[in-house]
Amino acid sequence: METAWTAALGAVQGLTEFLPISSSGHLAAAELVAPRLGFAGAGGDQPLLLGVLLHAATLVAVLVYFRAAALDAVRGFGKGLAALARGKLGAAIDSDDGIRLAVAICVGTVPTGAIGLALERPTAGVAQSPLALGLCFVACAAVLVATRWWPGGARRLDWRAALVIGIVQGIAVLPGVSRSGVTIAAGLALGLPREEAVRFSFLLSVPAIAGAALLKLDASALAGTGNLAAIGAGCAAAFCTGMIALVLLRRIVRGGRLWIFAPYVAAVGAALLIASRV
Repeated sequence: METAWTAALGAVQGLTEFLPISSSGHLAAAELVAPRLGFAGAGGDQPLLLGVLLHAATLVAVLVYFRAAALDAVRGFGKGLAALARGKLGAAIDSDDGIRLAVAICVGTVPTGAIGLALERPTAGVAQSPLALGLCFVACAAVLVATRWWPGGARRLDWRAALVIGIVQGIAVLPGVSRSGVTIAAGLALGLPREEAVRFSFLLSVPAIAGAALLKLDASALAGTGNLAAIGAGCAAAFCTGMIALVLLRRIVRGGRLWIFAPYVAAVGAALLIASRV
């Protein structure tokens, strides 16, 4: 495994995990084309641990960037459990934003996990098919275009909105469907303020990314560690580019311009569709 290749994968992961262009889709596309480009260590020789650690690096970026909200959610979770024990959770949710955020994350995580597990086999199939991957990219582009007419609103984040966004996040396990893109779009369509839609999208990603990493990190993954220096370079690249992408995306959504990524996503999808016919 070459250090340059893993650093490139890390940079792709960091940028595409947060920008609405699908990290899993780009990594799948890279794995499809890399052997044709002559990259040593690409394709099937890439250890599973690398993919897990690249996602972990982006998870750290989310926690660092949204550290204030993340701490509020952690404190809210503890206070919410205490309120539940007293039989006053409903009143606590109404009066405490931290508890409301923690409950929303918990509610949204349930359908994400269930749908993600149900789609495990189809996800693997999409990653290996240029045709299916291309169609997922095109579908994602259509959702991004629709955000031109979804400006967001003043709706308060509640469990119903969290449930819908969690369902959407579960579907986004399919490569080519951007998790950040479709969950932010769902928040805007539901009438959440733009800032709230972005913040909740990324906080909701924390348990999803962590859970996926834990499920994949087994003995076989640890046995294929490969070049540790190369893996470290990939993780560093993923974290740094992830932080940059978070800053950029937040500004873009604030300006109501999430749709500007649609042409690029559609172009990637079209290229994959063409490649599937070659």
